[in-house]
Amino acid sequence: MTTFGILARLTRLMLSAGLGARRSLAEAFVLEGAVIAMGVIGPYALKLLIDMLGVPMASPLPLFFTILLFVGCWAGASILETARLSCTAQMVDALARRFTIDALASALPDITAARDSRSGRVPGMLERLSYSLTLVVEGLIWRLGPVLLQALASLAVIAGLIRPLYVLILALTFLGFLGATWIGARRHQVHADATNAAASHVSRTIADIVRNARRVVLNGALDRELFHAGDALVTKRQATAGMYRSLTVMATLQFSIVGIGLAALLMLAGLDVARGRMSAGDFILLQTYAFRLTVPLSALGYILAQAGIAIANIRDVLALTNANDVPVITAQDAPTGAVDILAQNVSFRYGDGLPGITDISLHVAPGRFVAIVGPNGSGKSTLAQILAGILAPSSGSVRLAGVDIATIAQGERHRHILYAPQFIGLFNRSLLENILYPPARQGIGDVEELLHRWRFHEPGRVIDFDMEVGEQGERLSGGQIQKLELARLAGVTVPVLILDESTSALDPRSEADVIMQLRRRASSATLIMITHRLATAKAADEVLFMRDGQLADSGPHEELLRRCASYRNLWSAPQESG
Repeated sequence: MTTFGILARLTRLMLSAGLGARRSLAEAFVLEGAVIAMGVIGPYALKLLIDMLGVPMASPLPLFFTILLFVGCWAGASILETARLSCTAQMVDALARRFTIDALASALPDITAARDSRSGRVPGMLERLSYSLTLVVEGLIWRLGPVLLQALASLAVIAGLIRPLYVLILALTFLGFLGATWIGARRHQVHADATNAAASHVSRTIADIVRNARRVVLNGALDRELFHAGDALVTKRQATAGMYRSLTVMATLQFSIVGIGLAALLMLAGLDVARGRMSAGDFILLQTYAFRLTVPLSALGYILAQAGIAIANIRDVLALTNANDVPVITAQDAPTGAVDILAQNVSFRYGDGLPGITDISLHVAPGRFVAIVGPNGSGKSTLAQILAGILAPSSGSVRLAGVDIATIAQGERHRHILYAPQFIGLFNRSLLENILYPPARQGIGDVEELLHRWRFHEPGRVIDFDMEVGEQGERLSGGQIQKLELARLAGVTVPVLILDESTSALDPRSEADVIMQLRRRASSATLIMITHRLATAKAADEVLFMRDGQLADSGPHEELLRRCASYRNLWSAPQESG
């Protein structure tokens, strides 16, 4: 999206009823109109004041009222401009809220399926959003229009009082400045985009280091990571320096044109005053209008420098909100009991060269307990995420009870199939809030009973449900986090439940009890588990054996042991026994 496309979109959105900022916009228009009027009347009042000083005065009242008019325009314009800033702030807040919600709604599903660091990049983009919108709305949209209107009004006043030649010089100077700005801004935007990309890289790098603080410090890698962060900051500094060099070139061109225009204007006006063709008041009027136009233009250069980065940041946020602009899918009614899963010729390849899966077809009957096993990197998690609808297959399809999962709205899929990853991140909230997180509906007493049975704490210790678990649940052990999540899932009614090694941190006794508890739901749910444990594979109704991104074999555990040498080798290798 081009710069002008972004400006047009922001303007349309501010004018729309849905944003809820029309009142602020209307108030801002009224205030800015008054500011423009005072900016035109003020210099004219000064001209009258100067002309009055050159003739005898019968009464001081006209002088007094002219002075009041001049001072009132000067002070009033400043007061109204400050009041208008409040209206702009309200519009910016409304835009930021709208874009932030839209960006999160679009980005979170993508982050769920992504294997990159967008989770660090997106917060940085959104943190800079309000400032970026302020620069663009206040600095460009709300500055360019008034400057143009004030220029036209000033030229109209000058045309009525002074020779047309001066109007022509001022108009050519103004147009020359805008032309230089247009040319320079196009070149400058390239550097601004690079600076914004470097800023995003800094946000991503620092967020990644902070999230892994323990890994950094405990491995003695603090100096290394500080160097890594410093290197990213140096890249950003170099990009910023390039941006300001381009801005300097643009400013040189702009103010060379303005300087030549003003010099010619004032030289001609000075000669006209000396020859008696122009009064001193007219000279002051001309000079004041000229400088009232060039001062905002001089500020425009700095605004463009900052707005270039701001526009690049807004473009990135808008790209997030546009990423999932797909036709709305009608929500499917979720089944009330267990359903079958049918995968037909499913393949998937990651764009970054990571191994995927190739041409997998399988059928899981309703209410079955299925274990997915295989060596590390064989495609188990990829298959599970495709079955859950998190990853869209490159080819083939997945159907739940005959319904293609791709036709189920993203926000409704959890009612049909629920996926629990191995690495579960808890909210930095209380234990109770994490336990009762939707779509869980069970009572806290049922959860407490399960947690005691699964030995969440040592026997006899009371569970403190008001305890804050810390960021990502860092105050709990890995086993406690998994037990907490599994106890929550035990109270969720869903046709299909997929656990991606969600019991890996549990001791064998607790895992066996978890599986037993979940299997009691077999009449109302189909259970699929990725596991590295032999006991779980033995307990399953069916085992899906993955190898090299393909479904090597499937069937009951004992049957696979008899007919599949690779499956026997999987359990004979100590590192794979779990």
